[in-house]
Amino acid sequence: MIQRVFFVMLLILSDAPSLYGAESTIESRLTLRDAISATFDNYPQFRIYELRNQALIGERQTANLKPAFQISSELENVIGTGDLNWFQGTEFTLALSQVVELGDKRNARTNVVSQRQNRLLAEQKILELELMSETTLRFIELAAAEQRLVLLSQATQLAREILDSVAERVAAGRAPDAEQSRATATLRLAELAEESAEFSIEAAMLRLSSLWGDLQPTFTGASANLLDLGEATSIQTLLTRLESNPAISVFASEERLKQAELREVETRRRANIELGAGIRHVAELNDSAFVLQFSMPLNNKNRARGAIATAQANLLAVESERDLAVLKMSSQLVVLDQERRLAINEATTLQTDVLPLLTDALNDTREAFESGRYSYIELSAAQKARLDAEFELIEAATRAHLLRVEIERLSGEELDAPTLRNTQ
Repeated sequence: MIQRVFFVMLLILSDAPSLYGAESTIESRLTLRDAISATFDNYPQFRIYELRNQALIGERQTANLKPAFQISSELENVIGTGDLNWFQGTEFTLALSQVVELGDKRNARTNVVSQRQNRLLAEQKILELELMSETTLRFIELAAAEQRLVLLSQATQLAREILDSVAERVAAGRAPDAEQSRATATLRLAELAEESAEFSIEAAMLRLSSLWGDLQPTFTGASANLLDLGEATSIQTLLTRLESNPAISVFASEERLKQAELREVETRRRANIELGAGIRHVAELNDSAFVLQFSMPLNNKNRARGAIATAQANLLAVESERDLAVLKMSSQLVVLDQERRLAINEATTLQTDVLPLLTDALNDTREAFESGRYSYIELSAAQKARLDAEFELIEAATRAHLLRVEIERLSGEELDAPTLRNTQ
């Protein structure tokens, strides 16, 4: 597994405050660390990688074997005519032989399998990175859904209080019945929106827990501070860290594999020889003699020429594919970094400038409404303006976190986080 992994560390906070600083009293809230651990411990595809590695271990054992000894026998001059009638001139040979590999072929074969194991490990790291990204994305979606529910609950409570105030004014004859009807409808819509938000949270929890095979989540929510956005890393640093991305590292593993395959093919230029020794018995003389054997194919270099050309082309193709991948990922990083900076700026402006103004405006409008100077329409408009700005803040913060996850996935950014799973 990946020894140094990335996290959206700002989301890994136990007992994190809610959007407006109120501390949560809900127990069994899930942290991002726990979510990623559960995903890694239960994702079924890791078992497939273990089995593939075991298969490669078997292949390596086979590749490391020397050519086996061969025993051969030969019976000549059997059932002839004249002096060779029946078994009178029979010659029987019993020999033991072995192919001697030249050109370090056995080490070349085992090195190819070893490099295939390294590539498998690199592919597994890509899967781990994708799983961490997907888990973090779903965790952020859950945290955002919970913050929307907080806002909608506040909106419902405010709508209920306003309805009570409107009902008193209507009963006193200081407002028309239409205002009470509008306030009642607004409350009902707020309650419907709150119910929908509760369903969205349940769906987000299920989407998250399904990553580790749990279709009945036991946790009650996400422990996160959605508005803690952190500092944006410089684009130069991100581009430098791009080389550590497993998606790029796999090209290095693939390149080493192709180099090993090329070396293995080049060893075929040197032909193997076969040596043998045995005993030959001549029936006509009733005597035996020692026999030596030697064989070697001719013109073997030309036979390996085509395989060598193929291996060289495959090696060059990997280098070109790597350069193309780095260029594509670099351009994506630049765009994502700009988008994240815009999202952070939007969230900061809404939180520090816009929302305080709209909150003051809502408070002033409500005081004027309660004193009879404003109608329900002005109060409703002020309430909607602040609620819309609060939702925009949540969306901007969520977008900033999601973009950070994608940036970390591309750049291979290594934040200070403990190892979740060992590679051995």
